[in-house]
Amino acid sequence: MNLEKENAEKRKTAPLTNSEALTFFLLPFKFGSLRRYDQNEFNASEMDRFRQHGFDLKLKQARELRMYGFIFYAALGVIIAYLFMR
Repeated sequence: MNLEKENAEKRKTAPLTNSEALTFFLLPFKFGSLRRYDQNEFNASEMDRFRQHGFDLKLKQARELRMYGFIFYAALGVIIAYLFMR
């Protein structure tokens, strides 16, 4: 029984894997009506799973990575707009 509790604690404090982090960073928003490629649905289901199982660290990291993803795409848009305006 003690081993089960230790494993549960390890899962709750484990950080996001690299592939999970990359998904939240590169695809932080919905792509219109492309339901076939709706990555946001995956992100939303993962966030719900983190909340449901009490993975607080993963939930916090996922929120931060989505925010950084938005900032990345906004900065990329500004840079591209600046290059085309020159």
